[in-house]
Amino acid sequence: MAGEDFTPVSETLFLPLYALALESQRPDPITVDEGAVALTRRLNEFFADSDKPMFRRLARGQLPSALLVSMSLRIREYDRYVRAFLAREPNAVVVNLGCGLDDRRRRVDNGRLRWYDLDLPEVIAFRRRFLGENERMHFLPSSVLDFVWMEALPAEPGRRFLFVAEGLLMYLPPEAVRALVIRLCRTYPGAELVAEVASRWTVSVFHSRYGRGKFRRNFGLTEDVVYEFGMDDRREMETWSPGLEFLDAWTYFQEDEPKLGWMRVFGKLPRLRWMQYTVHYRFRM
Repeated sequence: MAGEDFTPVSETLFLPLYALALESQRPDPITVDEGAVALTRRLNEFFADSDKPMFRRLARGQLPSALLVSMSLRIREYDRYVRAFLAREPNAVVVNLGCGLDDRRRRVDNGRLRWYDLDLPEVIAFRRRFLGENERMHFLPSSVLDFVWMEALPAEPGRRFLFVAEGLLMYLPPEAVRALVIRLCRTYPGAELVAEVASRWTVSVFHSRYGRGKFRRNFGLTEDVVYEFGMDDRREMETWSPGLEFLDAWTYFQEDEPKLGWMRVFGKLPRLRWMQYTVHYRFRM
């Protein structure tokens, strides 16, 4: 059955897909993707009678409102990051780390970019059942921590790279995140990284009994799904390597979005405003 062999962490890839599909069908949507709507309808045929509570909930369209809004805002902002990079570098290579079932490549395609979607082999095998490749858009079945995948990327002087890590780094061990970022910085000078991170406080909450229970109650996930990597200082990566340059950061609560509703209060409290956010770095030449 679809997705039944995924690890608990890999199963989280369905959450942003369904958030995008559900938001696309709401009044005044934050963002729209008809491809996501069509894909979830196909998946619902498998998920409706699944043995896994999370899949059954998704098939019924049950996602917490806060998650639906926050993920939709994040998806829209990452689309903007990619489009802005492509406006400067139209022939760029974009590498989507931990791609899941995200199909951003289609939403932002300028007809010239080269795109690589990377995820674990079982995820890519599943992805191939529903999404295709072509001469400019490729799949990389690999752990992001097995750096051999970098050999598949084009080595062309002057071509700029953008690495996108949406909903990935927080699930990796801190030492692995550091090794990955340093390796990218040293291998791809001039490239940029857009990555989602969590604060250390958020990591501690997700390791608590309350945090694990919240995952289980809200999504039907197992208690094995926890955050590992946290970063409090948005410029912290600059201390990892002299080539890392902080450019900017983004958080949900800087958006003037009515659908945030009561969650706007979080934006007034620093600990909650920066509990999970995005950093944008450049790898200096």
